[in-house]
Amino acid sequence: MTKGALAKGAVILSIAGFISKIIGAGYRIPLFRLIGAEGMGIYQMAYPLYTLLLTISSAGIPVAVSKLVAERVVLNDRQGTRDILLVSLVMLSLIGALCTTALYILAGFLSREVLKDERAYYSIVAIAPAVFFVGLMSVFRGYFQGFQQMYPTAISQIIEQAVRVATVLIGAYLFLPRGIEYAAAAATSGAVAGAVAGLGVLLVCYVWKSAILPPVWTKGMGGKSLSLFMTGYRILALSLPISFGGLVLPMVQILDAVTVPLRLQQAGYSVAKAAELYGELTGGAVTLVNVPTIFTLALATSLVPVISELDARKNKFQIYRNLNAAVKAAVSICLPAAMGLYLLAEPIADLLFNCPEAGIPLSILAPAAVFLGLHQTTSGVLQGLGRTHLPVKNLLVGVVVKLGLNYYLTGLPVFGIRGPALGTLAGFCISSVLNLADLRRVTDWRLSRQVLSKPAVAATIMAVGVYLTFGFLKLTYNMHLATVLTVLFGAGIYFVVLALIDRGNDSTIMLLVNVFRKRS
Repeated sequence: MTKGALAKGAVILSIAGFISKIIGAGYRIPLFRLIGAEGMGIYQMAYPLYTLLLTISSAGIPVAVSKLVAERVVLNDRQGTRDILLVSLVMLSLIGALCTTALYILAGFLSREVLKDERAYYSIVAIAPAVFFVGLMSVFRGYFQGFQQMYPTAISQIIEQAVRVATVLIGAYLFLPRGIEYAAAAATSGAVAGAVAGLGVLLVCYVWKSAILPPVWTKGMGGKSLSLFMTGYRILALSLPISFGGLVLPMVQILDAVTVPLRLQQAGYSVAKAAELYGELTGGAVTLVNVPTIFTLALATSLVPVISELDARKNKFQIYRNLNAAVKAAVSICLPAAMGLYLLAEPIADLLFNCPEAGIPLSILAPAAVFLGLHQTTSGVLQGLGRTHLPVKNLLVGVVVKLGLNYYLTGLPVFGIRGPALGTLAGFCISSVLNLADLRRVTDWRLSRQVLSKPAVAATIMAVGVYLTFGFLKLTYNMHLATVLTVLFGAGIYFVVLALIDRGNDSTIMLLVNVFRKRS
């Protein structure tokens, strides 16, 4: 793959991923307003089980298939690419069918004995088929990526997300009169509809592959194909380590879904109230905290090839420069967002979700946006340096701390839903600090005060302006209008102040331009 093709493919997937994440984050606001905090709690209980099985069954498949297909293309082995597609489809069909059947059979047990809320049964059953269809979709995405053709993957991602969101909202609206458990189940079925739509797009692309795929084949007999058994072995050998590496966050989500409602019930809350509080945390607070990290995740993805190339050239100066750019950009994006979410937690939760109570965990969780952004960014740098195990290790340490605090604090009535918010904040704080420490050890890089000072000054001035402005506007206008005007005013203050005090070649904007320019 040429450097230009690599950059083009990466940009296509980045744009598609960004659009998908924006759609995926945005739909939770109307869904929350539609089914309420309790409905969101039920909805959020089923998803971690689906994510876990999906990660186990197919998380590493696109990478494995794309790598093997690319190898066969280089060897001019047309039959080999077909064998890879066939074997991976058979494998994922069997595994997906097994996982879907297991979810169907165990849905009653999982909702009753594990999640401690029998209303989650319908959501588990509704989402079960998605494991099968998403697995098949991942095979075709890897197949096209192996031919350096990113458009089918990009289009299918956007179509999948759009259909999913439409099904979620329409289904929840239609089934709400029957009860929130049915509305939540209809919402979770959106994952199935989206997967079917995305798979349909990829099947159409495969049928028309002669018009889509580049002319990679040359005349001649071609390379020697691997046996079907060896093809399957290589797919598993490449995909399993990636799948296991991706199990950390799904396991955390499952443990949250199991322990948080249970500990809330042990603290004296009813099953319905525990589900409501869990929905306020995961469907409300976590959704908003994750919004600024959409940008830092895109930044981290961009950094991996840049840092990898600089490391191969032993260019420490440019590594330090790009590292400073990454950290400064993460702080510049996430710090003002965290301050705004903290100061306006309840008004924003009321405006977006019609649930000011979600502002309680949001006010505690808001600073986690900074640490999560730093963790994502520094993980990208460490991966670019070839130290892929370090971010996983550091995340595991943070997860252990988070789970311990979750279990202890949530069971105390004085903390309640504040407990898991504090646990999440502490976990990402520790993970990001450990990442920074590893970067210092690996590269001798030092975190400069200048990297943090200008965004911190601009964010502090913004915070004062937001506090004073909201205090005045809420006396003059209704709360929702006051919140919107304050957010706009605060964003304007921040960017104006940052532009005034952060100039020159080392400004955040110029540093980011240099990072993305090196990628192309």
